[in-house]
Amino acid sequence: MTVIKAYNSTAAEWEPVVVGKQGPQGPTGATGATGPGVAAGGNTGQVLAKSSSTDYATTWVTPTPTDATYVTLSTNGTLTNERVLTAGTGISITDAGAGSSATVATSAILPTIVDAKGDLIAATGADAVARLAVSATDGHVLKAASGEATGLQWQGQSEVIVVAISDETTAITTGTAKVTFRMPFAMTLTAVRASLTTASSSGLPTFDINESGSSILSTAITIDANELTSTTAATPPVISDTALADDAQITIDVDVAGTGAKGAKVYLIGRRV
Repeated sequence: MTVIKAYNSTAAEWEPVVVGKQGPQGPTGATGATGPGVAAGGNTGQVLAKSSSTDYATTWVTPTPTDATYVTLSTNGTLTNERVLTAGTGISITDAGAGSSATVATSAILPTIVDAKGDLIAATGADAVARLAVSATDGHVLKAASGEATGLQWQGQSEVIVVAISDETTAITTGTAKVTFRMPFAMTLTAVRASLTTASSSGLPTFDINESGSSILSTAITIDANELTSTTAATPPVISDTALADDAQITIDVDVAGTGAKGAKVYLIGRRV
């Protein structure tokens, strides 16, 4: 038999304790007041965080590490190391919203605008550009051309061939093939003219140009009496064949000599092909 004793500090001795049988279970007590518990709501992945210094004041928040570096589209008060992405000149940023994407676009000139070596980028108007393809012909040069979209056009290099038909002191005489030479390159003829150092006192000195024996003029070059150049002629020359082939034989005729005209020269003006 086990004896249970309790110490009596007044009597300074141990005294036996009488233990009776366990009685029946008593009735259930009243329900206590509801505790603070966990805040209602929240979404998957969120955590509880203090919403104020008040005891049990909590709320559901999406966890965001404050020691990371972020690039954002606008300032975020919950981040301490964010960098706001700002569009510079020629750049735009379109935000499609949460869960979607942000698109960065540029109006700057990109390398993809050109397709081949030698291509150029030219303005077509205010704040607008286009590709100007390189010329397919070596030696071509650019010229201003207001009728083109870019205001520019490739063409052969401008050339002038000057041919003396006589000396400076001897009066010219009529005749065919007074001068013969060969074209040093292919040429598109755009103008012809003639000049004198001594004017004809009467009659109109008249000159014709032939390619391989055929005239290239439907109206010959004339110089009016007492004039030194065909540019002032009453009847200007008309070109009927503008395409002069490389190495073609060119001859110049004097159809009318006039009176006392000296120092005749003929000019072929055009551009290389």
